Amino acid sequence: LDTTRRKRWCFPLLAGLAVLGSAWLFLGVLEDVATRDPLVDVDVVVHAMLQKLRTPWMDIVMIAVTELGDAEVVVPLMLTALGWFLWHRLWQTCLYWLAAVAVAEMVVKVLKILLHRARPGALYEGLESFAFPSGHATVGVVVYGFLAFLVARAQRPTARNRIVAGAVVLVASIAISRLYLGVHWASDVIAGMSFGLAWVGALALAYSYRCREDVQARPLTIWLVAVMLVAGSWHIGRQHKADMQRYAPAARLGIAAVSELAEALTLPRWQGP
Repeated sequence: LDTTRRKRWCFPLLAGLAVLGSAWLFLGVLEDVATRDPLVDVDVVVHAMLQKLRTPWMDIVMIAVTELGDAEVVVPLMLTALGWFLWHRLWQTCLYWLAAVAVAEMVVKVLKILLHRARPGALYEGLESFAFPSGHATVGVVVYGFLAFLVARAQRPTARNRIVAGAVVLVASIAISRLYLGVHWASDVIAGMSFGLAWVGALALAYSYRCREDVQARPLTIWLVAVMLVAGSWHIGRQHKADMQRYAPAARLGIAAVSELAEALTLPRWQGP
């Protein structure tokens, strides 16, 4: 009985802590970016350091990883999951899934419009030219994270842990690739991941208590993996060569260059160690 009670309270406790901690981190980073707190100085320095570490073989790997977070891969996964829920008449699950994706996309776009934070490099146009928060990080956490929750919740502990670990590795790799390729500041990625985790945690808590639908995790997992492999292979094979040129490393940055970049962004000039 004690073991059952511990299991019953373990998930809501951990999920609640994740929601509170992630929301606190997101709001803290948002405030620092909006008020141009010294955190933005750290962004500039981290960006410069990572660009110095770039190598040709790591560029190949990181560009392939970041392409797994592109719309060409994520959207087919979204539609596959949505189609599965509709086909099996999982109406509540369908609503949770639509809410997860829609709110994540809306928050990213609204914050980009409100803050107008420039990216480290001019690689994108229109709304996507704004950096905060990272869309890849936010949507990656929400899509891969919530899908992992849905397919793992009815699994045995060993299988559940593997599914969660795989989702964490994938999402973290995509987030790191955005920093490595120099298309986002560190605070963009931290904010995106923290908001995504808070949102997924809140949805998972609500879903666990209000929804009893069976998503048939095993066949759904097979479909999702198949779609990801096909869409990912097609997109990487089609886009990788162009992206190698698109994400080509900028000139190596020294302290003087970092200071010039900081000044261009209207940030306090970094003086070096």
